[in-house]
Amino acid sequence: MATIHAPAVRWRNDRLFYTGASLYLAILTFAGFARSFYLSRWMEPSPLTPEIGRLLIVHGLFFTAWMGLLVVQPVLIANRRRELHRKLGWAGAALAVAMVVFGNLASVAAMHGGFRQLGDPHAFYAIPFFAIQGFAVLVALAMLWRERAETHKRLMLLAAIVIVEAATARIELAPIVAGAPFSFFVGGDLLILAGMVYDRISRGRIHAVWIWGGGAVVASQIGKVFISQTEPWMAFGRAMAGLWPV
Repeated sequence: MATIHAPAVRWRNDRLFYTGASLYLAILTFAGFARSFYLSRWMEPSPLTPEIGRLLIVHGLFFTAWMGLLVVQPVLIANRRRELHRKLGWAGAALAVAMVVFGNLASVAAMHGGFRQLGDPHAFYAIPFFAIQGFAVLVALAMLWRERAETHKRLMLLAAIVIVEAATARIELAPIVAGAPFSFFVGGDLLILAGMVYDRISRGRIHAVWIWGGGAVVASQIGKVFISQTEPWMAFGRAMAGLWPV
């Protein structure tokens, strides 16, 4: 039977859950990109051209800034710094636009380099392409409903879950799941499940964002894996790759 917490206890637990969830996603990001970005100087020298390398560095810096902001924002709320939280939220909206622009550019460029380590680059392009567009939609909805805190914070977390797929895809998982077509979604999907369980325990019901938004994210994961293997998608991937000057 669900345990519905009193408002004061729920507020405190929310701070712990959302701060912990943000830290979890930040750790996944670091673990996934340690070899190719954060620690690449010592672990995995880049095989990319200087032009692609510079673009991926800019993209990586924006990605890192977003994850840092994701951790800072719930901490500010926990410390009742709501005004600073709102101001940083507008900075975050501008950062999200940069994330979408450079994320799309970087994913096209990576078809000429980094994606080749993950199989057919034109097929794998489906993973970041749909993730970036999904991220844009979720952040836009979160900004639209920024005055509805319960909806806003779940949408922001869901947006981060969507883009962390790229990091999870690079983590060497246990042999039983490594290489499985859906293995790189596991890290984020576990957090969707955790959000549902937490809502059920703390509120007695699951928030609609987890049901509809989380459901849409999982459906998109299944869809893009199958779409990535189709000839129309491969043709689209080749056409997008052709836009990058080589």
